Amino acid sequence: MNYTTRADNTQKVYLCETPLDVVNILRTDYDYLYDAISDEGIILKGLECNLFKEIVFDSKVVGFCSYDFSSEFITAALNNIYVLPEFRGNGLFLAELQKTMVEYNKPSIIEPTRLVVELLVKYGFASKISDTLVASSLEFIVPGNHVQSNSDYQKEELSTHFYDLNICSSIHFLDIEKGIIAYSSPLNYDIIHYDCLNKRKSMDDDYFTKIRDFLLENDVDIVDEISRLEDILPVKSYDLEEVVGDDEGFSSYIQSLIDDGHVTYARAYEIKQQMSEEYEAGMILNESLLIRMAYLFDDSKKPTIKSHTDTCPYCSMPIDSHDRFCHFCGINLNYNPEEMFESLVNTFNESDNELSEDIRYVAYKFLKMILEGIELEYAIMTCENAYNLSGNLLMKYLDENNYLKGNEITDEGHDFLRKHPLHLFEKYELDAFDYSDFERYFYENENLDDKKIVLSYLEQFSDDDAGDLKKEIKNGN
Repeated sequence: MNYTTRADNTQKVYLCETPLDVVNILRTDYDYLYDAISDEGIILKGLECNLFKEIVFDSKVVGFCSYDFSSEFITAALNNIYVLPEFRGNGLFLAELQKTMVEYNKPSIIEPTRLVVELLVKYGFASKISDTLVASSLEFIVPGNHVQSNSDYQKEELSTHFYDLNICSSIHFLDIEKGIIAYSSPLNYDIIHYDCLNKRKSMDDDYFTKIRDFLLENDVDIVDEISRLEDILPVKSYDLEEVVGDDEGFSSYIQSLIDDGHVTYARAYEIKQQMSEEYEAGMILNESLLIRMAYLFDDSKKPTIKSHTDTCPYCSMPIDSHDRFCHFCGINLNYNPEEMFESLVNTFNESDNELSEDIRYVAYKFLKMILEGIELEYAIMTCENAYNLSGNLLMKYLDENNYLKGNEITDEGHDFLRKHPLHLFEKYELDAFDYSDFERYFYENENLDDKKIVLSYLEQFSDDDAGDLKKEIKNGN
């Protein structure tokens, strides 16, 4: 065989924002791979991709993999993986998954074959929870036109962590109480190698009922097992500053979007501030930072799946019982707005009474609650109970300044939050000083920019705390 060789064992990668033609790449540069795929009767699941990678072994290109890939948000969905038969068994698929997880993020797999699922079990990324059922830490994705069901179904995309080895299918219960299940159409590879068409003839109501009963009876153990599998994945860990940037500027991810004209500076700044607020409130986890950023930057990203009973309370996309965060909008599913509400009430009750008449202060606290996801009525009630200010007067003030439209904070409202003295007080960690004194100083010197106001205020003090803080602020910390 006339292999393409890589003397230094490096891996050639094709990456493009516009779709790449997988078949064209194979025919043009790797005809021997294309011929081998055809000889095995394998039908490629993804004819297009954004990321195409060689699989190299012993200085030879012995296979390839392709992904639906977002370079801005470092997310990847594997849509093809192929290794020449004589080179299988060398852990090349494992090495590719590990490399993707360490360099980018946890991938999902589009329409896995039974062979792929069995390899995930072998590698410790999935686990057999019964004789025929597998639970996976990696998500399985099935396009809507390849989804079937034992009930009426809208042919929506299927996202699941479960696979049935017997019928060679990704499976997900749309309504587990009623026994309504969605499953993937048979793949050509599984038809040839696992006789899955004949095995699917046994799929009747009793077949799905047994699966449902097993999942219900072992729910806690299954959730614990998937969580265990996810915890041991070698996934790259991101922090907030790495994803959105620090006080001095944007991260490389966001800056690239601005430079390429995908988003305005103002919108990028707004999203950066929102993510910082949400992260601080516990609404976003480290592992969901990239997903949340992708969701906020994509204005057209709307929920597309409506048939599942278990859905995210924030974006309505399907979730599984073991999910720590929504894989569509990135929100922490264990976040409790009521706990945040109680915390805010306590904060209000402990506030200095001298501030209760300052409508700007109350407006700031109110908008922060809206930003944290507190319902409008609760936010109004909290402010009325904590301050000597009627809800009508507060709403009139917000309306006159165009800070709030309906339940949404306007651009002017976000600007008001960024420029409020309490925001600066918290941003520059002025806890050692009296807020009411700083607030008074701020409004007397509004003509200065944010950092100069803080530095100028600190010039009044000669103690070590003020001196150290001034140094940190001047150095950009």
